[in-house]
Amino acid sequence: MNLIEFIRLIRKNLLLLIFVPILMAVSTYFLTKNSEREFTSTAMIYTGLSTGFNIESTGEMRKDQFVVNNSFENILNTIRSKQTMREVSFKLLSQILVLQKADGKTANPKTFEKVNEWIPANIRKVLVVANNPQQTYINLQNAYDNENPKEIRKLYNDGNSPFSLKALSEVKAVRKGSSDMIELSYTLTDKGLCETTLRLFIDIFMEKYKGLKVSETGNVVEYFQNQLSTAKQDLNVAEDRLKSFREDGQILNYYEQTKALAGKKEDITDEQSRLNGELDAADNSLRKLEQKLAINRESFFKNNDLLTQKEAISNLTSEIAKNSLNPNYSGQDNLTEKVKQQEKTLTESVRNLYARTHSTENVQIKNLLDSWLENMILVEKNRARVKVLDSRMGEIRRDYARFAPLGSGLSRLEREIDVHERAYIQILHDLNQALLRKQSIELSSKLNVIDKPMTIELPSKKLMLVILSGLVGFVGILAGLVVLEISDQTIKTIERAIEMTGLEAVGALPILNKNNPKHQKISETLLGQIVTNCKLKINPNRLGSSTPLILFSSTQVLEGKTFISEKIAEHLRKSGASVLLIVSGDTESTVLQNGKLIYPKSKYLSEMKNISELISSWIDPNDYDYCLLEIPSLLSGNVPTQILQNANLSILTVSANRSWKKADKKAVQILQTYHLPVEILVNGVSWDSLEDQVAESEIKNPKWKSAIKRVFRLEFHNKEFIN
Repeated sequence: MNLIEFIRLIRKNLLLLIFVPILMAVSTYFLTKNSEREFTSTAMIYTGLSTGFNIESTGEMRKDQFVVNNSFENILNTIRSKQTMREVSFKLLSQILVLQKADGKTANPKTFEKVNEWIPANIRKVLVVANNPQQTYINLQNAYDNENPKEIRKLYNDGNSPFSLKALSEVKAVRKGSSDMIELSYTLTDKGLCETTLRLFIDIFMEKYKGLKVSETGNVVEYFQNQLSTAKQDLNVAEDRLKSFREDGQILNYYEQTKALAGKKEDITDEQSRLNGELDAADNSLRKLEQKLAINRESFFKNNDLLTQKEAISNLTSEIAKNSLNPNYSGQDNLTEKVKQQEKTLTESVRNLYARTHSTENVQIKNLLDSWLENMILVEKNRARVKVLDSRMGEIRRDYARFAPLGSGLSRLEREIDVHERAYIQILHDLNQALLRKQSIELSSKLNVIDKPMTIELPSKKLMLVILSGLVGFVGILAGLVVLEISDQTIKTIERAIEMTGLEAVGALPILNKNNPKHQKISETLLGQIVTNCKLKINPNRLGSSTPLILFSSTQVLEGKTFISEKIAEHLRKSGASVLLIVSGDTESTVLQNGKLIYPKSKYLSEMKNISELISSWIDPNDYDYCLLEIPSLLSGNVPTQILQNANLSILTVSANRSWKKADKKAVQILQTYHLPVEILVNGVSWDSLEDQVAESEIKNPKWKSAIKRVFRLEFHNKEFIN
């Protein structure tokens, strides 16, 4: 729906859009004519939640906004709680019941009379204690809980009384912006009752809120003190177990000891690798030298002196290797000197023994012998050192075997102590926080009333309600019309007909109004456009006679095809063409009447092979310029299929006030099967929808109306030219 269509919709339903809002406004006026004036009472309370100072905060600390908002929600929910409203209801009712007559400050005479109606005299006699509102309040509470009498519970649950839960729920409590203030407001037709209700709300909710805040730390401190004592005992027991474990396992510092043990193991492993490498290299060199010197090492060292000297070197080397691991040993230099002396002695002995068995005059042999001695001594030293390191590695492995199971047990005990210690510290911290919180709540739970309840009279809402009802009526009717227009599935316009049917259109005709000359002229213009389009759409290549055959059909009955065919024939005759119009009628045989050839409706057209069988033999279609044939509705089944093959054009009449259905689509497929040009003609289109089909000069609207249309069409630069 575009803007022009929206304006047309308003114009078409203008009376409805005017009458309904006026009716609703007038009805609202009479309904609110005798309504009572309303009073509103307001009060302001300071909470100090976001900017107030307490012992838990300092002047420089910013408070968590989430906590502040949550605190405000707690206060507001306390005000709106059912328990608070119940107490307010019965205290308010008790203050009125003890009155002998209306005083205006608590309730006006009208409210006082209603209370007497709601609570009969026999019930007041049982519940009311003269000049004692507090005891009366207790009696009302008991009556409500015991449901005896039932009038008390009914009064609280009935929404018509100012003492009901529904009425008291109208008390509004809101935070003023981001400040520490809470504003309470209440609106009622009784000025005194309104102010008294708000005052009771403030007193009851402040007392209830203070009780809730203080009860938060009621038994918390005692609980944390008991928990602290238990945690201390658990921690002492765990520490005693760890002490016994260290003593039994001879552990001074497990982590330092294992770290040192791992370092020693790594150093010994590296030293073993180095010595084994040197030992293998020296042993290989020794074997090569023995081959060159023709020395048999085993037989060579059968000499007891040499064997003793070699073992002495080995023992001294072992002792040096053992003591090298002890940083406090101071005899290393002495042992090293003894090793050097033994090496010299062994060297001299080997040279002497070798000189007795071999010739040593050759210089090369002498050098080889010195190398052999040097490697032989190195081999013996390294073997001694490796042996010492292997022994030390065994000791380290035994230490590993001893420390390995101790680690998991020690870790478990340390974790247990850590858990108990952290629990003890946390409980101690929580106890301090609870004590601090308790003191802070006691100091800050008191709220201050800045503005006491003050009541003012509200301006009358009658005028606003009257205007609002009129607007609601107008908007409601307009929205309903728009929804109906959007959901309307009827064809309505030529554009929608083309979109729904998928066919081209020769034009559209409105419902003719003979009493309106303007409409008659526009209809003639539209009819002329249709005739022109028909002439252009006629297919001259179709088989048949030389006279063009134009079919007028519809998918359903009562679409106006007879009327339209007569109008088109009349228009063609005015232009000088001879037209043969063939329509169906209530005749027994084919007759010619008033320029129309009428064939009986009972004729079975589907069996006819050509148009000559339909008309009289004394009429020749070739004597006419155009032959217009009206056939029955396509859904009737009486379709002249043979004649369709010889037609030059088919005009499908469609009523604008109905929807396009699946049956209509299937009926059109009958015409399209014979490759017959099918054009739709929309009948009964509204006059507003046809304004776009003719020239602006033909419509002859007033200048102001044309100007408004140009504005809505954004035709701001429209200019008229001289023909």
